[in-house]
Amino acid sequence: MTPSPLKYIDDNIYSLYPENRIVGFYLYDLHDEMVGRIQGLMVDPESFHPRYLVLTIGGFLFTDGKIVLFPKNHFETLKMGKVKTSWRRDSIQQSPSINNIQSLSLEKEQAILGYYDLEPYWDATETSTKS
Repeated sequence: MTPSPLKYIDDNIYSLYPENRIVGFYLYDLHDEMVGRIQGLMVDPESFHPRYLVLTIGGFLFTDGKIVLFPKNHFETLKMGKVKTSWRRDSIQQSPSINNIQSLSLEKEQAILGYYDLEPYWDATETSTKS
């Protein structure tokens, strides 16, 4: 398993561009239903460009919820406290989950990106550097 190069950010630090300081905001789906609270971001460690939202979905009282990574390509920030996607809440809830954010692998990222019908960002980087 190849470890992911991404860095987990769980606070709105100044290294993030203002439009990316969305930790603590809420993600809303196609029908304006709340999907979950944004717990953090997975970012490129050099540019701090976000690749995924980190959401915890479900859980009740003393049980942990499911940790889901939601790709940057599928959401936009509308106004303070609200992030919107064109995906349905149940589709996001059924996406592949991860057990530990600190042990994310490229293989797990590939499964997540495949679920959302996206090409791996590292393939795009290799293609642009070869040109």
